[in-house]
Amino acid sequence: MDLPTAWNLDDKSSYLSVDSSGLRVKYEGLGESQKKTGVIRANHPIPSQCKLFYFEVDIIDEGKNKIIGIGFCEKEVNLNRMPGWEVGSWGYHGDDGKLFCCSGSGNPYGPLFSTGDTIGCCLNFKNNTVFYTKNGISLGIVFQNLKGTLYPCVGLRSQGGSIKVNFGSKKFKFAATTSNDMGDELLKNKLIEAFNMCINSTNTYTLEDLENLLKIKQDTAALNFR
Repeated sequence: MDLPTAWNLDDKSSYLSVDSSGLRVKYEGLGESQKKTGVIRANHPIPSQCKLFYFEVDIIDEGKNKIIGIGFCEKEVNLNRMPGWEVGSWGYHGDDGKLFCCSGSGNPYGPLFSTGDTIGCCLNFKNNTVFYTKNGISLGIVFQNLKGTLYPCVGLRSQGGSIKVNFGSKKFKFAATTSNDMGDELLKNKLIEAFNMCINSTNTYTLEDLENLLKIKQDTAALNFR
């Protein structure tokens, strides 16, 4: 089962450059019009059989106008339209805090994000929902009835803007897990339970509650649930 591990150098807009790690992306345009948008997809789609997939994007530089979108899309989606603006594309945008679902008309969702922030996106194929996080805090479920073959993607239209993705090669801010952890079926199922517990309830859970559920010890600095 091939999981997304880096950005696809052959599946990106000409307005974007990617560093040698395949993880850091920079916008090379002036961002003067919507036609100058740059989007890049991951090197592999998210396998639905993995049940749960989570990735985070560090905002290295918000750029001149802060137009950055993080989400996922199908293979055929236009790479010069922001995530969420096209059919088969979904995204959360940093300049206005809106969600876009297959349309250029967005809905208010979360806070703005900018330089220094980390935005996470969790696709749960167990209940076909999606939620985002900001700096380790869940922002709540946003999309439902998830389906299709989907690729993580990011879009930029901000002069000087740059981001770096974490597909699980290091600890997440939302949960101290790596891609190796996610390959363990027992731990993966317990993480699904933990995520669902945290996002589907109005109760406040402590780190001790979460550790008891997971039956493991995690880095307290990397675990932030509301």
